[in-house]
Amino acid sequence: MTMTIEEDTKTTIWAACASIASQCDGASSDDGVGFNGSDTKFGHRVVGMDPSEMSDAVTWETYRMLAKYKSQLEKHGYSYADLPTPPEVRGDGRDEARQAERVREAALSRSVILEDDMFVVAFHYDGALVSAIRKIVGSRWDSNRKRWFVPIDAAGMLRAFVETHDFATDAVVAEALASQKAAAPEALAPERTVTLEGRTLVFTFDYEGDVVDAVKAITGRRWDSKRKVWMIPATSVQQALGVAAVYDFDIDPEIKAQLQKKVAEAVNRGVDSEAKEADLVVKGLGTVHPDTGVALALRPFQKAGVRYALDTRRAFIADEMGLGKTVQALASVQAGDAYPALVVCPASLKRNWQREVRMWLPGKTTHVVDSKTGVKNADVVIVNYDILSRQKDALIAVGFQSLIFDESHYAKNSAAARTKALKDIAKAIPDEGMVLALTGTPVLNRPVELVAQLEILDRIEDFGGSWNFRKRYCNAKHNGWGWDFTGSSNEEELNTTLRQTCYVRRNKVDVLIELPEKERYTIEVDLSGPAIKEYRAAEADTLAYFSESGSSGNAADQLAKITTLKRLAGEGKVDAACEWIDTFLDSTNRKLVVFAHHVSVVDQIASRYGGLRVAGKDSMDKRQEAIDAFQNDEDSRVIVLNMKAGGVGLTLTSASDVLFVEQGWTPAEHDQAEDRCHRIGQSNNVSAWYMLAEGTIDDDIYELIQKKRVVVDAVTDGDEATQDSVLNDLVKTLIARTQ
Repeated sequence: MTMTIEEDTKTTIWAACASIASQCDGASSDDGVGFNGSDTKFGHRVVGMDPSEMSDAVTWETYRMLAKYKSQLEKHGYSYADLPTPPEVRGDGRDEARQAERVREAALSRSVILEDDMFVVAFHYDGALVSAIRKIVGSRWDSNRKRWFVPIDAAGMLRAFVETHDFATDAVVAEALASQKAAAPEALAPERTVTLEGRTLVFTFDYEGDVVDAVKAITGRRWDSKRKVWMIPATSVQQALGVAAVYDFDIDPEIKAQLQKKVAEAVNRGVDSEAKEADLVVKGLGTVHPDTGVALALRPFQKAGVRYALDTRRAFIADEMGLGKTVQALASVQAGDAYPALVVCPASLKRNWQREVRMWLPGKTTHVVDSKTGVKNADVVIVNYDILSRQKDALIAVGFQSLIFDESHYAKNSAAARTKALKDIAKAIPDEGMVLALTGTPVLNRPVELVAQLEILDRIEDFGGSWNFRKRYCNAKHNGWGWDFTGSSNEEELNTTLRQTCYVRRNKVDVLIELPEKERYTIEVDLSGPAIKEYRAAEADTLAYFSESGSSGNAADQLAKITTLKRLAGEGKVDAACEWIDTFLDSTNRKLVVFAHHVSVVDQIASRYGGLRVAGKDSMDKRQEAIDAFQNDEDSRVIVLNMKAGGVGLTLTSASDVLFVEQGWTPAEHDQAEDRCHRIGQSNNVSAWYMLAEGTIDDDIYELIQKKRVVVDAVTDGDEATQDSVLNDLVKTLIARTQ
């Protein structure tokens, strides 16, 4: 610690302390003689120092302690009021005094004697000393005597060891050592090396406490107990190089240059992950829409996204929804000539992908896999998550050169069959191939959801492995039964590391100046007469259940109760929704996209306004017919979509107004749904209307979802925040309402 307190001040305070220490002390009560029990050790440790060795923290702590002994000080000729007052210093002065005493004791313990033609070396355990003495040829440790033995013919090396570390010797030892030329100090220097294995740095060194502490401070480091080495992820190269420089680790010049290059590349990738343009030409991309004849071209920021994917090969394309992730992925495959390509997506998007390939990759063949046709050869093969595990072996046999998994958060659960299948398929993609994860919302609820996706991308080791990722970024806590990874921590660091590794993301506000902002509004309505009675009865039953079971209730039962309330609220709003839609259609000439959750709500509203709908039970052809009619027919002004079936991948830019009659569980579901309209091709301000049944569970869900937006943005865009799941918070809210 840097000394800032004047030496005279330290000397005076030391002398005052010494006057108390000279008396009998250690009493458990105030007897007016010497130190009391709690100050005895500290007081004597201070006196054991030279005043010049006292740190600022020790000096301040000593001054504070002496305030208890004003009477005794006066007997010894010291006035506490006249003692120089040192500046207050933060720090643990008592601990520093304890450490100083240990250093003194260790130094006094260092001795060498000569016994039967062997040097006997004694010292308190010190990792650096153990490492050095092991370098002496013939040295050995005697576990019974707790001493090191060094042969007489190694006197030259022992002399260097003794002189370097201030060992005490008697005349006989001194003469024996003086007769030999001391070995070069470098001969006893600890071996510390850094090597590179793939994308991982390997630190190898003998145990030394301060070096271990420094390595432990490196983000993502992990100890390999079998090899006795420390493994450092590629994302922490800069930290690792700093530790290596401070502690004189040996690094091959070529490896060091390679690591320094990696640091520079990571910084550049971080910049590129937000790039708005790039100088890139992708030959073979479509230039004219095959149906409309409209000119096609990559936007500048889309070229930058393709460049990022080509440079990283395994990455998230995580642009905000509506910025054309599909075309960036297809252009990346085309630019890298990574055919055949496999696209994995939700079932509702298979037809959309087929149309995008036809538009952007003229001449390339496609095949859509289903349970009947199975897998067939094509330039681009498209399969949905639901049947992936059944088709896995046949897909791997194709020998794909690239893999695109759209709406990648579908693979957030490591235990799910589709996630396991996707991992196996990704492993079969060659190193020179490409694996791209597409999502506008890579984190639906919490950072732990990134683990499985990073494993599929073969990027988890860049973060020190899944366990280190969970500890550092998921606010890992042990709850007594196991580890809880549902939290969020170090969000800014995670965002930066993702960007510097495998994550390109741009927001609409940054790259599409012509695209207007979205606006959100709430509409509070009353449930219809019969519906309110049924809802209140169910609500009373639900509250009674939570009052009795509390937080220990069965999760499935809790979800069932809450789902019933959501359904009744949705069905009870149908009349109000139709009234609002009628007013909207009468007062504007615009189109409207309506989202609901339950099929009963979708059916009732769609039947009132022409029947255009997209729901889970509809065939792909029926869905596409409804979408085409809504997009191209001026008289088709309303389309109703189920949030799961129609909330992702579809383009509905003929409308700029969205009505949510029911809500989902996450901000991502709503953002995705809103962005069916808020996409490239939209020229109007997009308004999202949320219809809430006043005094129902609607209000609770809406409020909790707005809070949840904070943590999603924290990881996706780099802001600090924490959160918990809407469902868990909703359970807590309902339980609190019963108390």
